[in-house]
Amino acid sequence: MVASLISLFFSEQCDMVSASRRKPSQISGFTLVELLVVITIIGILMGLLIPAVQAAREAARRNQCSTQINNLAKAAIQEEMAKKQYPGWIQSFGRFTGTSDPSNPEDATTTYTAHDKNGGWAVTLLPYLDAQPTFEIWTQDKYPVVGSNGFTVNAAPNLAIMQCPSSPTLESERGRNSYISNNGMSHVGVPTALELNFAATMSRPNGVFNAKLGSVSGSAVRADDIKDGLGNTVLFSENLQAQPWHQLNPDPSTPISDIDLLAQASRFPQGMVWHYRDEGTFAEAPSPLHKINGAGSADLFGLRMTSGNAADVARPSSAHNGGVNMGFADGGSRFVVQTIDYRVYQALMTPRGKSSNVPFTEYVLQGDAL
Repeated sequence: MVASLISLFFSEQCDMVSASRRKPSQISGFTLVELLVVITIIGILMGLLIPAVQAAREAARRNQCSTQINNLAKAAIQEEMAKKQYPGWIQSFGRFTGTSDPSNPEDATTTYTAHDKNGGWAVTLLPYLDAQPTFEIWTQDKYPVVGSNGFTVNAAPNLAIMQCPSSPTLESERGRNSYISNNGMSHVGVPTALELNFAATMSRPNGVFNAKLGSVSGSAVRADDIKDGLGNTVLFSENLQAQPWHQLNPDPSTPISDIDLLAQASRFPQGMVWHYRDEGTFAEAPSPLHKINGAGSADLFGLRMTSGNAADVARPSSAHNGGVNMGFADGGSRFVVQTIDYRVYQALMTPRGKSSNVPFTEYVLQGDAL
């Protein structure tokens, strides 16, 4: 249609030029109607081109996000091969004994107090993400990571690979993060009748990442423990409510001094969990918040994680239309639509569904379920 209008317009202009040559006394030029036609054509073209350009840009951003998640999955695979287990969502990286920060000469007069250097899965993967200098800040005892005003500058930089280019919610000053790990079954909201404690929710069939600090630590999970198939078990996804990659506490304004309580709370800031819920008849239906891109009555982009809702919003969400990117234990990545059944989500999260604590253990993941 647009092409026809343009062709008709230029055909009329050619006729006008021919006519002007035949009649030298006649003054050629654009009439008001012709000018309006040109403006209309330009408006139609802009209306067609702008959405197409925006769609192309978002497709590029989604592909970049998928590539970054793919790199996270491959980094976790390398760590599993090197250490014979996947990372923990919390673990110790040493202790700073107390002195100045040798990595920041401009702040040589500041004395930092002694503190334990506890971090999450992102710290473990730093060497595989071209961030070896930051990893050394965390693992060498001579460097502090925490100061009087929060984390030190060199301990929590903003890393491009940890940020989805489509996310409009990356507001933190340091350690901006869009990605979350598979932290298994939530220990918050488990029905009392099940009698499942924190340790039981960290069993190998329930998830891949677990706590490696505190009096109750999870067992080492290896690739050999993923019985449902590496390509059917998710390692990472994205979350608009994810906290900075270095932050273990869902609500930093309320410090948690007890290491066991911190180990439990740190499951959610950079993690995704599944709840004992079922869309069939085996358990209570999942909350809208628990599902992919779930926000309930809140605005998905305005929703923020707090200590009160951390367990609910620890699920995949993204700024991509219709779903989220996920990275799998085979090193691949896929776009998973937000309309999948909650059983499908649980199957993706559990390395061995039949031995897990999901309400319906007989569910078998089918290839077309995604």
